[in-house]
This record gives sequence, C-alpha cells and structure tokens, in this order.
Amino acid sequence: MKPLLYLYLAIFLSAPYAFPAAVQQQTCGSPATVEDACKAVVDTQPAVGYDFCVSSLGAATSLVKPTDLHELAATAAKLAISHATATESKIEELMDLENDATVKSCFNTCLDVYTDATDRLRDALDNLSARLYQKAMAQLDGAMDAADKCEEAFKESKGSFPLASMDKDFSRLASIAHGIIVSIE
Repeated sequence: MKPLLYLYLAIFLSAPYAFPAAVQQQTCGSPATVEDACKAVVDTQPAVGYDFCVSSLGAATSLVKPTDLHELAATAAKLAISHATATESKIEELMDLENDATVKSCFNTCLDVYTDATDRLRDALDNLSARLYQKAMAQLDGAMDAADKCEEAFKESKGSFPLASMDKDFSRLASIAHGIIVSIE
C-alpha cells in the first residue's frame, strides 16, 4: 500500500511542474520551452502552424537555450529580422533580372515595405530588450503587414507572384514573435 501512496504523492507534488502552462501563469521570467511557447502562439495565431513554430524556434535555439519567454521572444524577433533581410536581398536580385517596368515597380514596392518592416522589427527588438512589451508589439504589428502589402502590389501585374513562399514564412515568423510577447503580457 505504501508504494501506491508514494506514487500519488509524487504525482501530486510534481503536478505544477509537469503542467506549467495550465497551472502557472507565464511571465517574462518564467521558465519556457519552445514547445510551450509555440502552443501559446498557435492558440492565438493558428495560421503560424505548430510544427513551423517548433522547427523555426527549435533550430534558432539549438545552440543557445533561452531560459524564459523574454529570451524566446527576442530569438523570434531576430529570426523575423533575418528573414526580412533575406527577403530584401531576394527582391533586389529579382529586380535586377526583371525587364518589365510594371513588375519592376511591384518589386520596388515590395522592397520598400520590407525595408520598413526590417526597421520596425529592429525597433521592436530594441523595445523588447528594454522590456517595453507594448511598444514592441506595436512595432511588430506595423511590420507584420509587409507580406500582404507586397502581395497586393503584384495583384495588378500579370503572372505569378515570385515571393509567395518567402512572404508566408515572414508573416509566420513575425507572428511567432508577436504571439510570444502577447503571452508575456
């Protein structure tokens, strides 16, 4: 009978630690895992996709393990900045290869919105570093529509949209950063 009592006691005492999201409210200093953060993000922003979130954040945190939500949010913001910068480079590359003036103009619009998004994301990261979460969220809100604005620019041109995959990933990465910051608040 005693082994069963010890088992129940062990389960009872470990319950708050085994289910941190359900039992304890997360704060910026709460221990956090990529999986818990991604569950919170997908709850508010399902378009991100749990698997995409885990694989993106997991890869970014494989060498340096963030210990709390604040560090995970900073990592996610850095991922979004990196992707926005890569998208800018891709746009410039495609623009150089393009001969059609209308399509070139569409690329120019995309370049402008991604440059603005990168600046906003950097401001968001600065605000996040200063633990000004509301300001960081406002900057992220302003950056998150870059993909939509870029796609909108191409609706008038005939042909395919060459940045669809990059736009989708950017939106999801920015949403991950935003979702983690929301879960801190």
